[in-house]
Amino acid sequence: MDKSYHSVIIGGGCLGASTAISIAQNLNSSGKDVCIIEKGILCGAESSKHSGIVRSANSSIKAAVLAEKTNDMWDHIGEIWGVNLKSNKTGAIWIARNNRKESTKSWNDLEVKLNKSGIGFARVEKDQLKSLTNNLIRIDENNEIYFYEPNARTIDPLDVRNVLYKAIEINNIDLKESTLVTGFELNSNSKIKKIKTNKGNIVAENIINAAGGWSSHIFNDIGIKIPVTLQPVYVSNWLISKKNKLPMDYPIIADYINLAYFRTWRDGELHMHQPRDRSQSSIARHFTKEASSMKRADIYFDASNFTSSYSETNRYSEMIHHRFPNCSPFIFNGGYISFFDITPDLKFILGNDKDITNLYHCLGAGQAFKYAPMFGKILGELVVKKKIKDKSFNIDEFSIKRFSNNKMKDFWNTVAGSKNTLTVKNM
Repeated sequence: MDKSYHSVIIGGGCLGASTAISIAQNLNSSGKDVCIIEKGILCGAESSKHSGIVRSANSSIKAAVLAEKTNDMWDHIGEIWGVNLKSNKTGAIWIARNNRKESTKSWNDLEVKLNKSGIGFARVEKDQLKSLTNNLIRIDENNEIYFYEPNARTIDPLDVRNVLYKAIEINNIDLKESTLVTGFELNSNSKIKKIKTNKGNIVAENIINAAGGWSSHIFNDIGIKIPVTLQPVYVSNWLISKKNKLPMDYPIIADYINLAYFRTWRDGELHMHQPRDRSQSSIARHFTKEASSMKRADIYFDASNFTSSYSETNRYSEMIHHRFPNCSPFIFNGGYISFFDITPDLKFILGNDKDITNLYHCLGAGQAFKYAPMFGKILGELVVKKKIKDKSFNIDEFSIKRFSNNKMKDFWNTVAGSKNTLTVKNM
């Protein structure tokens, strides 16, 4: 007999787990009414390889406000998930170019917009910057400008994974690991009636897609087009001499000169990665490379198929030399490939599906850690109560419906190799 649930979440990353917890709490039921289907193990893919950087600054003010509210939730995550979690409110230093009037103006405008929305983000001068960074970074006042975001924080992804395992158990959620979704059965009312897996069929009143970059493959067979794919990114860790060891509360360095994020890692290492490639040609290229079947996708999106070269590691080393000249000596201590799940406009997808009435989406566009508790809260209320309690949360900007307009036709033409017509602006 098919197992039946109120809600089934496809994808056991931090977004899927947070959504499952919120739905279970909104149902307030003692039975196992919520299920997570995960093809591997909980938080075993992108979530475990995340940098654990949580910050609010974003060119989309709505996204920035959501991130700031999420940031506050991390302070009370024990009350929300039922298990305490340690995070470090380190703040973040943003470094931008100052040799182009247009670039400088855009950053100054962002400062004004964020401050109007109640988000701390202020330009800082040399003396304050030296104090915030223990005088360990290179400062170039002629060519660079600097901003400080005091509420940014860092979290250890493995701590989040362990906490989510405990929270899932506490909230009586059925976790099905090593379970592959192989298809769906639809009824005549534009609803998903049944989820087919390699371990049997599952019946659910509501289905939440939190499968990130895998979503397009999972739902393609029933005609649901989800414009999301994966973009690989190289991550590396560096050991620093003990005499210059960075404290764990050292601020995040968001370096838009070198295009690199730096944060302190376990026991004072320096952890770094580059941000998402925002160029239109790169976004289109990754959509073009995407494998068409789930079997091929399993092969293509295996991190072991992406190796970093000596030249890439050396390039990262040069970035550290440039930004942290006072931290020498340091040595490479390992690296790996992680992934950003990206959409054509680099914004997340959140809310109801446009065609399937019992399907919801919760995709982070590479920023899951920033939003996990808040996205869980929003989806929990939307699925169970059919409305979001906080009316200030207008998520229309992030609806999947936006991908059916003329702008998206232009993007798919770009993917096919025609003229670049879509402009992407997002931090």
